[in-house]
Amino acid sequence: MKKLGFTLAEVLITLVIIGVIAAMTVPTLMQNTNAQEYRTAFKKSISALNQALTLNYALDGVGANGFSSAKDLVDNVFKKRMSVMDTSTDLQWPTSSNGAASCSGSIFATQDGIIYCVTSFSNGSGAATDATTCDSLSTNPCGTEPNIYIDVNGAKKPNILTTSFSSPKDQYQASIYNQKVVPYGDAAQGVMYDAQNTGANAVTTS
Repeated sequence: MKKLGFTLAEVLITLVIIGVIAAMTVPTLMQNTNAQEYRTAFKKSISALNQALTLNYALDGVGANGFSSAKDLVDNVFKKRMSVMDTSTDLQWPTSSNGAASCSGSIFATQDGIIYCVTSFSNGSGAATDATTCDSLSTNPCGTEPNIYIDVNGAKKPNILTTSFSSPKDQYQASIYNQKVVPYGDAAQGVMYDAQNTGANAVTTS
């Protein structure tokens, strides 16, 4: 009885074709997976910051404008109300040579590996203009925007600031108001709100 089968050449050609297809599709799949992870982690970080401010106001009756500096706010709200893992002075803001955000301020990391940096914070005391008054109605930011930076995967690469909502990276900008934290800029807002309210229809931060 004659048996039919594939020749070695046919098997090798099939493997080569499969390898070429995998080489073309796997990087795209990995990129899409990473992008979705960045989006999810950023939304989680904004939610955690807002929960901390809301809880502090509910329990102590004090919003962000009750603190005099970035360090004061971090020490008495975010470190107190969030699952903070690392607050050592050796903790550094993640940087890279290709597009990382620059932040020097009060830095802390939570147990999920997200690193936060609060900078340019002011409670508006003695402010010359309304732009930084950090009012109780949360209509003005607490200091110069953006005043909080977030790296959603900590020290892991790529350590690049997100500049396009369609191509999210691991670093984001946000702004602190008296009782809320909101994404800053079209890119961060696009990632947060799934690009539905960016550009001409951008979500306002007031």
